[in-house]
Amino acid sequence: MYLADFEGRIRLLDVRTGVVTMVLEGLSIPRGVTVLDGSLYVSEMGNVCRLVRQVLGEGGIGCKYEAGATDLEFLSRTSAQVLSYQIDDSGGLSNRQVVVDRIMAWERDHAPNGLVNDGEYVYVSIGHPQHVIDPGNILITHADELKSHNRRTELMGVVARFRPPDNEVEVYATGLRNTYGISIAPDGTIYGVDNDQKGGLATEGQLEELNAIVAGGFYGFPTYGTHEAPPEAGVSEPVAVLQGAVGTFAHANPDGIYVAYLALDGSGDGFVVDRFEYAGGMPERIVSAQGHTTAILERNGLLYLASFDGSIYVINPHAAAAAPLNIGLYYDRYVDEVIAAGGPPIIASDYDVYLDAGQLIYDKHPCTPADTEVRFFLHVVPVNRDDLPENRQQNAFDNLDFSFDDYGWRNGGDRCRAFRQLPEYDISTIRTGQTVREESGWRNIWEGEYRFER
Repeated sequence: MYLADFEGRIRLLDVRTGVVTMVLEGLSIPRGVTVLDGSLYVSEMGNVCRLVRQVLGEGGIGCKYEAGATDLEFLSRTSAQVLSYQIDDSGGLSNRQVVVDRIMAWERDHAPNGLVNDGEYVYVSIGHPQHVIDPGNILITHADELKSHNRRTELMGVVARFRPPDNEVEVYATGLRNTYGISIAPDGTIYGVDNDQKGGLATEGQLEELNAIVAGGFYGFPTYGTHEAPPEAGVSEPVAVLQGAVGTFAHANPDGIYVAYLALDGSGDGFVVDRFEYAGGMPERIVSAQGHTTAILERNGLLYLASFDGSIYVINPHAAAAAPLNIGLYYDRYVDEVIAAGGPPIIASDYDVYLDAGQLIYDKHPCTPADTEVRFFLHVVPVNRDDLPENRQQNAFDNLDFSFDDYGWRNGGDRCRAFRQLPEYDISTIRTGQTVREESGWRNIWEGEYRFER
């Protein structure tokens, strides 16, 4: 998975190992990514942060500009973009191309946001630089002035799309104040949550909506809030009015639409992810107290939630209690399948240790907090000593000792699991266990050894 962040970086996450690799730096604020036909597309704030620093002498991570939404001179100088990069065999990025430019941007998010593709078109949600509902709509009134500065006034508060390789942009739907992450359902419908506040802040209780975004659809902004527009306005009705605000992402799959937002329903759950059925009805709460979820992706039936604090969480939405697990410390489903396959552990001790596809899996049930506080040792003896790193060759083994907090997780509260990727060289023997330091020296609480067949 490619991860974009407010530090202007694109990183690559290996979902099997949890290893994150830097592949691109130096962007402004990349807001969304999608992959199509060997290229990574990125929505990017462009020069907004630099302009903020020119105006204010500072920018900060949000590049927030406080002059007000009617500052046409500022908008006439912004140029947010959608970029593309070729992906090489290792996941690296090269050959930067500007696909869409001259998009007006405001603050850190009223700009090109979510990206998604249907295998033919790339769709991009673009926020409206007008913050509040205004029948006079100052930005449309001054559209000619902004056009004279070569700004694309048709790309305000829309979902637009383009088809590589010609990349000609067309407006797909209009009237969206500021939709963040969008997703395409199995039937081809695009879903998104719109921050469609009626001039107030989300914390004041202004409810937002989940929209089915269709070709030619009009969703009311900047004249109406979607779920408050009169029938004659021709505004598309929302799929659901959220009992909350600060909606950030909608992820659609055959089970329904997973929506991330701040719950204002009196539950006290804070930031949540709820699942809405396509047929309507009350949503099902999947997980709560996650912090501000900024993206949801899916792999092998698991949902990956990117949080505003930089964490990646993984949940199984079909579990009896969908508890989040930090990235690299997850994969219960994978471990369950290995154990269910019926093979005995290679080491049976306090922790049962399994071997699968070059990974050691540690499993203990029942498990107490004390079982996770003691450091694990893992010594790997190669067939050929020369395969070891130079600083390990004198010891004749690789030291892969680890702590549970770095490589383990608790499942259901009373089951402890961890896994470590083994080196790729030919291995003769592994020795592992848990050890504690005492006054007399190191003492192994448990240990085991496994010799590979040669």
